[in-house]
Amino acid sequence: MTMMADMEIVELDASFIQEASRLLASYQYPDGWKDEQREQCKAALQRLLESGYMSCIMVRRQGACAGFLSYCWGFSTTKGLPILRIQDVYTSPDHRRAGVAEAMLQHVIAVARERGAHRLQLETDTDNLPARSLYEKVGFEWISHKEVYMCPLKQWNRAD
Repeated sequence: MTMMADMEIVELDASFIQEASRLLASYQYPDGWKDEQREQCKAALQRLLESGYMSCIMVRRQGACAGFLSYCWGFSTTKGLPILRIQDVYTSPDHRRAGVAEAMLQHVIAVARERGAHRLQLETDTDNLPARSLYEKVGFEWISHKEVYMCPLKQWNRAD
């Protein structure tokens, strides 16, 4: 657990699933969600915890879950060093522009340094200018000669 000014960064565990499921539902369904969708989010978070593949941190601010960041580890075969891959960064609309996402990014940068990572990496939509600006502010660089390829396996929604 890390304390930062009016924010507390916590690792997701079973005791936070209820709170975190509301945050994940807000992320996944920005126009509003139903109880059934929140239950699906709870189940997804439970699978995340059980899998051992991913880690997730949350920020608690003003008594509420204000944001989350999920990440996993990869490995650079050419450098022989770990890579921290950020999967999702989300801040609740009520807590945006308060430093929540920056605090989470700084936290995982510190984790990556402690574990001897070669680099951190993430991807975002090219039109997500607020996110791109934040990532550059904390030290990420856009790599123009890299492309992202995905191989759809299950429940792929090509409209997303």
